[in-house]
Amino acid sequence: MQGLELWSLDELCDHAFDIFEELAADNLSAEDYTQYQQQYEQRGYVDLVLPGVEWVELIMQDLEPELHYEAQIGLTGLDGNPDKVLARILLSREKHDGLCHAQWRNQ
Repeated sequence: MQGLELWSLDELCDHAFDIFEELAADNLSAEDYTQYQQQYEQRGYVDLVLPGVEWVELIMQDLEPELHYEAQIGLTGLDGNPDKVLARILLSREKHDGLCHAQWRNQ
């Protein structure tokens, strides 16, 4: 990883939210998108997790745990725990790597 320009984890979360915001209207159901728009300030979240094997099978590319993350974006429940995952976005921490794949709720 030496010599690579990496996003911090906070920057990667912001990057994931930017991608989500740009694509959500075209990829979520009208109901999910409306609910997100109404509640994101109070209940919106992003969690970064290590990508599972299904990503490797989907994109046909090996992933490095220190470079690749899955951002899960959604709404929390009333208890504050994640309730509804609206999108799962595979990203690289490397700023110049254009890797970005998304899986949307109910697609």
